[in-house]
Amino acid sequence: MSSSSHPVKTRAARVLLAGSRSTLSAQMRMLLINVNGQRGAAELQDIARALNLGPQALEELQREGYVTGLPEAASAPLVAEPPAAAPKAATASAGDELRRLMKAKMFAFDLACRMLAGRDADLRAGAREVNSESRFLDWLSDASARIEAASGAERAQLFRERVAQAAA
Repeated sequence: MSSSSHPVKTRAARVLLAGSRSTLSAQMRMLLINVNGQRGAAELQDIARALNLGPQALEELQREGYVTGLPEAASAPLVAEPPAAAPKAATASAGDELRRLMKAKMFAFDLACRMLAGRDADLRAGAREVNSESRFLDWLSDASARIEAASGAERAQLFRERVAQAAA
């Protein structure tokens, strides 16, 4: 599979994500949410790995009709495994960090959307760009400022505290 491909969601995926959450596992749903036409296949494979999904997760989404833009005859993983000489602890630590970041991002995103109740379109767009801890912190700052403007400093402080607890 080409790491330069940029998979996109199909109409069926958008309908699925707008409806019940019971059709896909939470991990597959998070992976599908991250498919946006801007992330490359290799980056999505890293996200899948952080979510403890197998190397064929993207192909499975394509077979089910939720993703398009992946080569049909892809049977190899998008990203080569680390060399045998690479320290396993460092690889596991990086995966754990990405997993922690993804969980914190999803929690913060959900909480901000609830606190802003319909006034969150810009935050939704910004959340799609969060792929590192520094971008996540920038997004959190923006979300906190918007919550403070809409609901007051006390509510923004509650948002920051709850996200910090979830990220710990």
